[in-house]
Amino acid sequence: MTTEPVPIRDAATVVLLRDGAAGLEVFLQRRVASMVFAAGMTVFPGGARDPEDPDLVATAVRETHEETGVRLDPSALRPWSRWVTPEGEVRRYDTWFCVVGLPDGEDPAARGGEMDEVAWLAPADALERLARKELRMLPPTAVTLRELTRHASVGSVLEATRDRPIEPIMPRLFVDEQGVGVELPDGEVLRP
Repeated sequence: MTTEPVPIRDAATVVLLRDGAAGLEVFLQRRVASMVFAAGMTVFPGGARDPEDPDLVATAVRETHEETGVRLDPSALRPWSRWVTPEGEVRRYDTWFCVVGLPDGEDPAARGGEMDEVAWLAPADALERLARKELRMLPPTAVTLRELTRHASVGSVLEATRDRPIEPIMPRLFVDEQGVGVELPDGEVLRP
């Protein structure tokens, strides 16, 4: 944790979805252990906005292609949530999470050296693996997966974006006798 003010960078994250044999599946990837931010964490594709990106939709499309090889239609992206990294972190982001169905003919894979493992998982299966400590996730990933467990299909998720309010979620970082924790605005405490 840092006590110095850290500038907040804009970022975009893409939750790639598909309808699997047993229901909704989400594409997840593990960041290599050498990464400065979120090393070893299981995440969705995404990253910080580059100066050349005209907007965050362009960031989402670019980052997804760089990390997975998937080409997205910008008009297909639907906003899901917006997370702001807590004060005290060494890097801070104002990240828009978008959901999108996997385009026909696309097959995501780890590219570019930032990821060392990828998988399609049902949201509930990913959360079970997190509970068993087989996966590590930052709170926005875990909360998004939990929200997605309410949906049985890509169509259901996309339909839910129609009237979903998008307000910034600004967790609070703290340290206690159990170590580092993150308190969500509703009072829920998560331990990354």
